Amino acid sequence: MNSNSTPMPMPKKHFSLQRVLLCALPLIVLMLWIVALSSLATAGSTATADAPARISVQIPAAAKSAAVVMLEVSIAVTRKVPAAHLGAVVRVRPAGGAAVEVGRVSIGENGSYQFDVVRALGSSAGGSAEVEVSVIDRGGGSPPSGAALSIGRAQIVTR
Repeated sequence: MNSNSTPMPMPKKHFSLQRVLLCALPLIVLMLWIVALSSLATAGSTATADAPARISVQIPAAAKSAAVVMLEVSIAVTRKVPAAHLGAVVRVRPAGGAAVEVGRVSIGENGSYQFDVVRALGSSAGGSAEVEVSVIDRGGGSPPSGAALSIGRAQIVTR
């Protein structure tokens, strides 16, 4: 109350919960979008001479009865060594199993490759498998120390 005995008006609530949530909604959506894109970008790690790149892939349920089961993988050169003939060894490890080499490739700049993985998956149907890409020197020497490869995309398809 003031000196004239009239009640003081209530101050306005500028930050109601509804207003804050409405203003924060675009920020939350943007944050979720960034998290989703960053998980795609880091899905495949980087392979160096010291450590292979790994990525998890889903095994389709149809893989058990399909005539053709292929691993499609894209490999990009992130750091190239000029003196080496850069290559990669690709292995697949089904859940609970051992890693099986499915192929070796020579790497230019960027490329997509297909590998038959029927033998590597065995009777695994459904679930997941790990794809591993290691750097090699196709000339027969030790892996080039400055080179780096990354897995851009990997999936198992059936036909």
